Amino acid sequence: MRGLCYSGHVAILGERPETGVRIAIERPREGGPPWSYAGAAVLPDASYPVRVTVSEAGEVGVELAEGAGGAPPPADLAEKVRLIVRTVYRQAKADDEPPAWRIVRWRARD
Repeated sequence: MRGLCYSGHVAILGERPETGVRIAIERPREGGPPWSYAGAAVLPDASYPVRVTVSEAGEVGVELAEGAGGAPPPADLAEKVRLIVRTVYRQAKADDEPPAWRIVRWRARD
């Protein structure tokens, strides 16, 4: 198609996703395993601080804190974050690389 340009990047147009969950977590570039990440899990109506630990074997642990105003995170949010990070870990392992130092991913609502 003429005039169509594909850059391979998807812009994030807003702070919050319209649906589902978006995670943005980072770890120090050096060190690990285990790798320790910190950041946020963002829903359409709330954000929750998150800490994620990934072991050398790929076991992913997730700790979510309360959101603004003391709102507890949804019961299934930790599992959604865990699955996203586990996928990133598996992709890196398949390439014989450590997991990414920064993970920004979106997952649609189930």
